[in-house]
Amino acid sequence: MKKLFTVFVTLALVLGLAACGSGKEEEDLSGSVPPEASVQAAEEKSTEGENTEGTQPSSDVQEENGLETDEEPSLGDPEGGEVKALVVYFSATGNTKAVAQTLAGLQEADIYEIVPQEPYSEEDLNYSDSTTRATAEQNDPDARPAIQGGITNFEQYEIVYVGYPIWWGDMPRILYTFFDTYDFSGKTIAPFCTSGGSGLSGTPGTIAELESGATVLEGLAVSGSGADSAQSSVEKWLGDIGQD
Repeated sequence: MKKLFTVFVTLALVLGLAACGSGKEEEDLSGSVPPEASVQAAEEKSTEGENTEGTQPSSDVQEENGLETDEEPSLGDPEGGEVKALVVYFSATGNTKAVAQTLAGLQEADIYEIVPQEPYSEEDLNYSDSTTRATAEQNDPDARPAIQGGITNFEQYEIVYVGYPIWWGDMPRILYTFFDTYDFSGKTIAPFCTSGGSGLSGTPGTIAELESGATVLEGLAVSGSGADSAQSSVEKWLGDIGQD
């Protein structure tokens, strides 16, 4: 009887130990993270802080993708460099060209000549003949003579000096072509002209009407005979309009 009791106790102990071992193994497995889940968690953690759709990229990401992190300085901004100036002129006889070159030199400005697609001949400019090309154009408010070429990056210029002769009391019609071609919104226009004695003939006001989004400064009139020696007049004018 005693042996039977001993065997029973021994069997009970063996079975109890087996049950404990089985429970421990199940606990360890249930508390562990499968390898696949570990990789997924690591990937999710590595993406924490990354942009989601609709969020603003960081400045580094913006730069890498060519996005602007700051607004470009406006022309004339001390941090953005000096104001860029352009001298534009039309000259059929060379008088306006002489003044334009003097002005560009004083202002260290870029210079652009308005060149007609069809050049004007001496016959075209015969003031005594009412049938000449120039006369016909000036008598036609809708005339827009074509221009060769164009200005690259016109938007970079803040102030544009525009020079022309006076024909029959007005700018040549090719100047109307020029003003129709470019957007002067926000720019400053400083007109100058050469003439035989008629002065500016109200052309700054005409320009202001054509370019209502621009600021038009007081103009300069130079006599045709004084075009080659106009530096002092140009310098005084620049001082008067605050551009010296």
